[in-house]
Amino acid sequence: MEISRSVITMSTTGLIVLVAGVAACRHELARGPLHERMIALGRVFVAAPLATFGGLHMAAARGISTMVPAYMPWRLFWAYLVGMALIATGLSLIAGRLVRWSALLSGAMLLAFVLMLHVPNTIANLHDRFAWAVLLRDTGFASGLLALAGSTGSPGSGWRRLLTPARIEFSITALFFAVEHFLHPEFAPGVPLSRLTPPWIPVPRLWGYAMGTVLLASGAMLLVNRRTHEAAAWLGFAAAVVVVVIYVPMLGPVHGTAEAVDSINYVADTLLFAGTALIVAEALGRPQVAAMHGELSD
Repeated sequence: MEISRSVITMSTTGLIVLVAGVAACRHELARGPLHERMIALGRVFVAAPLATFGGLHMAAARGISTMVPAYMPWRLFWAYLVGMALIATGLSLIAGRLVRWSALLSGAMLLAFVLMLHVPNTIANLHDRFAWAVLLRDTGFASGLLALAGSTGSPGSGWRRLLTPARIEFSITALFFAVEHFLHPEFAPGVPLSRLTPPWIPVPRLWGYAMGTVLLASGAMLLVNRRTHEAAAWLGFAAAVVVVVIYVPMLGPVHGTAEAVDSINYVADTLLFAGTALIVAEALGRPQVAAMHGELSD
């Protein structure tokens, strides 16, 4: 019952935020070139996965609480608090309210997870490529949120100083993921974790190489600070295509609740990576792109 409730709650929460977010930015989706329209979806693609993970925290808090470091008191409290924070951030992003602070605080929270959970795990498993992928994944997610927070400041403000370190860190994540895709093209593209590309996908290894190429080109352009707006936007577009073509269909044949939770997590994880690239594009883009949601004075 507990796990079944988790599947329902995380799915419902994520879908509600996704639909509401698309409706909120429908006018931006009706004009401009393709990559600019995709950038309009960036916050939505971040908000919906965060709400999905928040729903999982709320429905399965006891299980999630076991991941809280043992030295921290009130472990169940932290599980619920993180769940509420994730959902609140998702709602803030789609509503365009208090975006600077929600992005800043959620980015800082993800960095805390990196330092408290992923760094110790990676140090203990230095030869585990998945541990490195998770560490860089969450650092990349944090960098996107911090870039978005920085972009809400006026030119010359201290907030804008967040943009350069966020851009560099996200470029490192993209380049690491690119190498992983070239070394292991048989694994599902996007965030390089342990799931294989399903055999019913035509030429499955080609998807890995193609995504690796996009990651390499985008990561390199972000690193050298050239055409960063377009580079991050097309990376987000490529990752979103992967979600639609590969990950969403993988939800169909799942059996059992544990497998359903795992598959939903993969969809949300990859969509969050797509959204992160798109909000990086927004943050690094022309002033009117960052202003189209209306928070430059937020």
